[in-house]
Amino acid sequence: MQTKTILSLLLILFAAATLPAQVVKETEKMMSFGSRPCFRMEFPNATTDMVEDLWKNFAKKNFGAKLKKKGGEWSANDLKSAMMGPDPFSLYSTTEKTGTGVALNVWLDEGSGFLNSRDNPSRAREISAALKQFFFDVRRATYDQQVKDEEKKLKDLEKNNQNMAKTTKDLEKSIEDYKAKIKKAEEEILRLAKEQEVGMINIDNQRKVIEEVRQRKLNVESEGN
Repeated sequence: MQTKTILSLLLILFAAATLPAQVVKETEKMMSFGSRPCFRMEFPNATTDMVEDLWKNFAKKNFGAKLKKKGGEWSANDLKSAMMGPDPFSLYSTTEKTGTGVALNVWLDEGSGFLNSRDNPSRAREISAALKQFFFDVRRATYDQQVKDEEKKLKDLEKNNQNMAKTTKDLEKSIEDYKAKIKKAEEEILRLAKEQEVGMINIDNQRKVIEEVRQRKLNVESEGN
């Protein structure tokens, strides 16, 4: 019984892990008009600059919005988009730091109220689908940046290895130079040792010569006999 329970829990956990994450969430957040319904996305490992730059391009391409920033809030008014129907609307957004990255909050003011699933489910679904594509754009850009960062680390490691290889080669050359110098010095020592032996013989011979001269001096009187 206990084994079946554990197996069931594992299957539930596996199923939960394989379910697609809800990347666009509807919630309420504070903005310039107070607390309003918005669409929120969280981007792990992303930077604020990255998200804001991509968001400005996305908003321009999909909503024709030229976002301007005021008081930490990006906005554009009198917009028209097929996703939002024939009437003009306003777009507001903010970014905020999260524990692992950045979050983007998006508000769409239809004039009569802010877009949400309760009041306009079909339009909210369409906007969520579009924002989901933006989420994927940011994730791809995040991975691109991670690849660049890791490639830089790789280049640093390769450069460090190249420097070590060069140092090793220089040291090996120095060792060979030292070996050649040692060999030459050893040959010189042998040569000098032989010359010293000859020198000692010459010294002994010279001492004998001196002694002979001294003896001759002592026997100088005998030279007249």
